[in-house]
Amino acid sequence: MKQYFARRSVHLGARRFMACFRGYFFLCVCFTLFVISGCSHSMPNTYVRKDYDASSLRKVAVFPFHNRTNTCEASKVVTSAFVAGLVEKGRSQVESQGNITGFLVSERIIVRTGLDLDSIKCMGKRLGVDAVILGEVEEFVGMDEKNRGVVPVVSINSRMVDGRTGRILWMAQHKKTGDDYVKILNFGKVRSVGELTKKVVGEMIRTMQ
Repeated sequence: MKQYFARRSVHLGARRFMACFRGYFFLCVCFTLFVISGCSHSMPNTYVRKDYDASSLRKVAVFPFHNRTNTCEASKVVTSAFVAGLVEKGRSQVESQGNITGFLVSERIIVRTGLDLDSIKCMGKRLGVDAVILGEVEEFVGMDEKNRGVVPVVSINSRMVDGRTGRILWMAQHKKTGDDYVKILNFGKVRSVGELTKKVVGEMIRTMQ
């Protein structure tokens, strides 16, 4: 009888050990995936001019982004995100969109055709800005609230041009989907294209130094 209970005790102990081991192993796997996914986010493709000094930019202007998508609001959302991100960064003063619109009207510049070098220099002189930020919205998916199952996608390319010389100081291209921020078990998933835009733009602005 003693041997029976001894064997049963050993058997139960082994089962408990295996259950604990499986639980521990599962937690280790989850933690590893969490760390790997958290470190695997791709950063923007960037170019920064060697003699570029961010501290020398006292005022910057954000030109309305050219919209290459079928979503009418894409340009407004991305442009606003850049303005808000730069204001939050607080390193340079950001020219008001009202003054930029006034300049475009006075110079008869069409937004969709972009700015040429002479127009950038003229804006720099007229508005007293040290640099102009402009770019294109290449992809913008997820604005339709009726289709909540769609994974949002945002792709932006942007550049910052010296308002006096017209030289490119900084360039970046970045694309993200809402699933790119998932760490594990759907934690971190982004389902709002507005929230995704803020993340994409924020990661781009951080590369400006």
